[in-house]
Amino acid sequence: MASHAILSPSSAERWINCPGSLYATKDLPDVNTSYAKEGTTAHALAEFCLKFNKKAIDSLGKLMTPNGIYVDDEMAEAVQEYVDNVNGIKASMSDLLIVDIEQKLDFTDILNIEYVKDTLPADADKPAAFGTADAIIVGDGELQIHDLKYGKGVQVYAEDNKQLMIYALAAYQYYSLCCDITKVSMHIHQPRLYHHSEYSVTPDELLAFGEKLKEKAIKAYTVYLNGPTNDDDFCAGESQCRFCKAAGNCEALAKHVTATIGADFDVINDVGDVVIDSVTFDAPEDVAIKFSALNTIKSWITAVETRVNSLLQQGQKVPGYKLVIGRQGNRAWRDVEGAENALKTFKLKEDERYTKKLISPTQALKLLKDSPKRIAKLEGFITRPEGKPTVVPESDKRPAINIADDFNDLTQEEEN
Repeated sequence: MASHAILSPSSAERWINCPGSLYATKDLPDVNTSYAKEGTTAHALAEFCLKFNKKAIDSLGKLMTPNGIYVDDEMAEAVQEYVDNVNGIKASMSDLLIVDIEQKLDFTDILNIEYVKDTLPADADKPAAFGTADAIIVGDGELQIHDLKYGKGVQVYAEDNKQLMIYALAAYQYYSLCCDITKVSMHIHQPRLYHHSEYSVTPDELLAFGEKLKEKAIKAYTVYLNGPTNDDDFCAGESQCRFCKAAGNCEALAKHVTATIGADFDVINDVGDVVIDSVTFDAPEDVAIKFSALNTIKSWITAVETRVNSLLQQGQKVPGYKLVIGRQGNRAWRDVEGAENALKTFKLKEDERYTKKLISPTQALKLLKDSPKRIAKLEGFITRPEGKPTVVPESDKRPAINIADDFNDLTQEEEN
């Protein structure tokens, strides 16, 4: 089996919706960002705590993986919240049968791509389809898949989440051999966003998803091996393009952006000024189409910026652009204790050497979480601005604002 998953559950949203994405990204290197390293360390900490019944705070300052990221207060608090949630679910079950942490799940055989594999030469990439579930719980007739997402950039939902559906499908095929399962639930935990999302299906619904998955997997894998044969092999969209490594060099995404916003881009002088013609907002329906594409367009812009930066860092020429040293970061003490001793020798007063700041309301409420009477007394000193009107899809669970006749146009207020 290949050392990496060609048909990876974590990228399923991409290869299911855009079959050509596997082909477009197969020769592009993975970029191990600081955010990815943080996530790896957080998952290692969560695994340690769940397997050995440890508190996350006890690993403060420790290196859980050899990637240079140490456990800090924020990570310990976030991971502990996830660990407490999982342990709480376990404790609530009257018939707990299985708890598997960081369980590898292989679903290669489920995809029914044997005939594709048989046509390959011996040295070709074989169809690897596997992933690792953060936590699997089986009890009370229910199979649960739990996924910790440590990042706080994008809120993720469990409903129709392809990654979790694949984990659930592979897990069901295995655990149903020894356990009676009548319900399958998928859980996404994002403790740094105070977000938990849950989605449940029946085994029959899960198996129906598996049948559709086979068709999508065969298509994506065939294109991966043989290359694209028509324009339909590439399909741009928000979910599949957001984290695609080829987004910055994808013709399909560029065409999608241009077509969606209804604009023609023409360079009008040598310094690169651009004019956008024929952008119309005549009807709410037109505005809705353009607005729905904003996240895709933003992803495309970021991908192009990343692509240009990468080319320049590799020493390649990008006409009209170059790399320079950016603004320096904030100053920080290299040796806090040494700096503190030096300042003392300068005969500075204590209030000149140190600053004192009251803790925030959020920190205070956390300290007093077990004392509701104190919290009630403290709340009289706390103020919190009202949230501003925010545009969200109609599927969002929050109630819509009732627009009164005297409702102020906040965009005008901000301009003023």
